[in-house]
Formats: sequence, structure tokens, C-alpha cells
Amino acid sequence: MTDFWHHWNPALPALLAGRSCSPPASGCSRGASFERNFAWSNFFVLASSLSLAGALGTSGASAWIADLIVRSIPGLSQHPFLVVGILLLVSAPVRLMIPNITGFLATAIPIAMSVGTATGLNPVVCALAVMIAGDAVLYYPAQAASSLVVYERGHLSSWEIFRFGLWMTLIAFLVILVFAFPYWGMVGAPLRLPLGR
Repeated sequence: MTDFWHHWNPALPALLAGRSCSPPASGCSRGASFERNFAWSNFFVLASSLSLAGALGTSGASAWIADLIVRSIPGLSQHPFLVVGILLLVSAPVRLMIPNITGFLATAIPIAMSVGTATGLNPVVCALAVMIAGDAVLYYPAQAASSLVVYERGHLSSWEIFRFGLWMTLIAFLVILVFAFPYWGMVGAPLRLPLGR
């Protein structure tokens, strides 16, 4: 709200406010208690994922990865649903490896958009497909706080969560292919871009 006045990065006032709430000797939270109870692993996973995403975009690595994918499969740009199928199939193991949804999206979306651009497809639609495919699933309890709570209380085993994740992956793929693509086409975001755009 005050960015226009001080021109600081929005993270800096947030950090200052957080630190002011937990000074070493007094405050609404004790500094040692804050440090002990803070989820540092989540912080580092999120920070490293966002750094990786920024590096993918600024270095040109996402375009390079997209170029590798497109060149490895001749005639890929002639088959738009094959491109989407590959994006969806690759997004599942990437989601399995990156536990944080923000980290997954920050990593996968730039690559999906670059693949879409390289094959003449709508990059926004490619990004939306990958987003739905990754956001709809959980493969293990640590991927979401809600599943972790249920898992810790013993209501579900990790195998049950994984099996449910596999079913949700299949359902997400079907929703994207059967419902999302026709809908996006009706609202003016077709899979294949018109020539000259």
C-alpha cells in the first residue's frame, strides 16, 4: 500500500513487520520460540523453487528445455494433443518430485509456456493444463497441510494417499482433455493459435 512512497520491494516491509512482532526480549512472540516453531524446510523449498523458476526464465533455460523436447520428437508441432499429452505426462513425475505446489507451478509453467510457443500452441492454455494437472493431485502427505493432518492422525496411510493421487491424476487429465479445452476454445483461448499471432 505504501510502495509508491518508499519504493521498497514488498518483501522488505513484511520482513520488518515480522521481526518487530518478535524482538529478542519482548513482543507478541518470543524470538527463540519463533525460530524453533517456524517451518524452515518449507521456507527453503519455496525459496529455492522460486529461485529456480526465476533462473529458468531469465537464463533462457525454459526455452532451451522446450527446444530439446520439440526437436527430440519430429513433427511434434503438427499434433497439438500429443504436445499436451506429453506436457501432462511429464508434469506428473515433476509434481511427485517437487512437494510444494508453488515450487511446482513456478518451475513447470515457464517450461510449458515455452513448449507451447515453440510448437505454435497457445502458451497460456499449455500453462493452464499443467497447472490443473499439478494442482489437482497429492502423491504423499507432505505435499499439503490438510493431507498431513489427516495422515498424522492415522486416518489415511501414505499408500492410500498415493493411490488416490494416481486416480486424481487420471481424472485431472480427463477433465483437461474433455472439458477444459472445449471450454477454453469457446471463451476465446483455443489450443492452437491462429496463424500470424
